[in-house]
Formats: sequence, C-alpha cells, structure tokens
Amino acid sequence: MIDPRRRSAFEGSRWVSGRGRALAIAGGVLAIVLMATGLAFVLGGGLRGTALPAPSVPVGGVATLAATTEPTPGFTGSPSPTATPSAGASFTPDAGQKVGIRAQQIRIERLGIDLPIIEGDGIDAPIGKAAHFPSSGWPDGGTNIYIYGHAREGMFIALWDARKGDTVVLDLVDGTSRTYVVTQILPKVPWDAIEYLDPTAPEQLTIQTSTSYYPTAPRFIVIAVPRS
Repeated sequence: MIDPRRRSAFEGSRWVSGRGRALAIAGGVLAIVLMATGLAFVLGGGLRGTALPAPSVPVGGVATLAATTEPTPGFTGSPSPTATPSAGASFTPDAGQKVGIRAQQIRIERLGIDLPIIEGDGIDAPIGKAAHFPSSGWPDGGTNIYIYGHAREGMFIALWDARKGDTVVLDLVDGTSRTYVVTQILPKVPWDAIEYLDPTAPEQLTIQTSTSYYPTAPRFIVIAVPRS
C-alpha cells in the first residue's frame, strides 16, 4: 500500500511515463507515415502531375539554375515548381554572333509537347508556355538556344521521358521550322551548373525543366543538335 503522502507524487510520475509512451507511439506512427509517403513518392515517379520549379535568374542579368514556387515560378529563388538557370554568371553572346531566326513554337511529338515560345525576362517562367532565355541564341544563329519551362502536365514534365534520338521541332516566325535531334539527357544537373547557359559552337538546343520544388534540387536538361 502506498503512503497517501506519496500517492500524488507516484501518480504524477506514472502520468508523465504514460504521456511519454503516448508521444513515443505517436512519433513512431508519424515516422511510418513519412516513410510510406516517401516510398509512394519514389514509386509514383516523383512530382509527376504537379507543378515543379523553373529556371531562375535574378534581376541584373545573372543566370541562376534555382527553383521557384507558385504562383510566381521563374528564374529567381521564389519557391515554386518549374525550371531555371544558375547564380554566378551572365549570358553574353559572342561579338559578331549571328542573330538567327526567332522561334515561336516548340514541338516534341513523341512526348506530346507542343508549346508557344515567348521571350523570357530571366525572372518569371510562364504558365502554358515555354520561355527563351534572354540573350541566348535562336535557330540558325550558330550557338546555344536555351528554352525553359515548368514541369507541369501539358508543359515540360513529359521531358522526363525523353530519349536519345527524339526529334524536337522549332517553328519559326518566318513560317519555316528547324528540327533538332536529342543527343544528351541530363536528369540531375546541379542547380548552380551555369555552364549550360554558355554560348556553343556549333549550334545546339538546350531545354530545361526542374525535378523538385527545392531551390537547390537538380535540374533536368535535354540537349539536341540540328538534324543533318
């Protein structure tokens, strides 16, 4: 029999112990739920079907491969899902570089991608469109053409299923088109790998989207060259 003078202290410690057990059980359940959610995320193909971050370039012309967040996706650190280029370098065309012919549509038939192209401002990624990275090249310009867009259904999320040999068609403002063939698929480009914005010789097409909402998550890049 417990001394009445000690009963309250005993019951208090028992309550604390009981609460500790309850918290431990709750923590274990939460851990299981989180593990299950993570497994479902991986098996379900990541963020497929949701908006992802886009290329991000801060004001001042500095490119950044960081991610963004809704409702302001784009080329700067705002948290939203799509794709964008990376901090630390500006894209400046070579002196005497040909201007090329502006593209107004990008089509990748096998992936169901068919989007109008607008001139990007280096800050925002548009919804329902692809953006041309400021100061990068255009078809027939003989350098790097950089196109980016959100990883959303109906936009560039299908780019995750790209294969070498896929053809990319850019429809130009003069009524003609140029066809490019995918030669490289880079699914985990570091967010700060700014070299993908550099001018190239010969001409190539670089298409970028994102892989996650996180600003420092890898970028998904596809590189194509003109069809000979």
